[in-house]
Amino acid sequence: MPSHLVLMTDQINDFPFDNQTWLVSDTHFFHENIGQYCSRPDGWQDLIVKSWNHWIRPDEIVLHLGDLALGKKEYAEALIPQLNGKLYLMRGNHDRRSMAFYHSFGITLVKDPHRMETDTGLKLVFSHRPIVPLPPGLVNLHGHIHNNPAPELGPRHVNLSIEVRQYRPWCLGDVLQPYLINSNR
Repeated sequence: MPSHLVLMTDQINDFPFDNQTWLVSDTHFFHENIGQYCSRPDGWQDLIVKSWNHWIRPDEIVLHLGDLALGKKEYAEALIPQLNGKLYLMRGNHDRRSMAFYHSFGITLVKDPHRMETDTGLKLVFSHRPIVPLPPGLVNLHGHIHNNPAPELGPRHVNLSIEVRQYRPWCLGDVLQPYLINSNR
């Protein structure tokens, strides 16, 4: 199985996520080479922080789908308090800090994958890596692949990697709008 895929499990977690929850993935703060790997613009890190705090109020919920920050611990310790919102983190392959580290900043860790059903009956599964095969009837919101197309992914896979989302967080309700319109037909 390719390294950018994850297998589906039946675990359902209970978190306060709804259509107003903000979503973001693969910020890779302090990753020295990600700018080049993914053709990020100059000043990408400041752009993400500015966009994050423009869109998200301090009391809002943010679900980060992994790969929050790399590099020196001190850098992350200085950055995280600057980010608006109550942060929930689904650990990505680069989120290697201890649970105690994340908890010390008020970050709640979310098991990967996380399943949820919207009030309209749309069944979602959040994951860091795309889920393949994706069980029928589910929409997979994921990151990990950045701006690299993955031919094995279909229309029910939603890439939330920061590079393909205008370097900003997105509200779950806005991301799901095309799926809600199509489900009403």
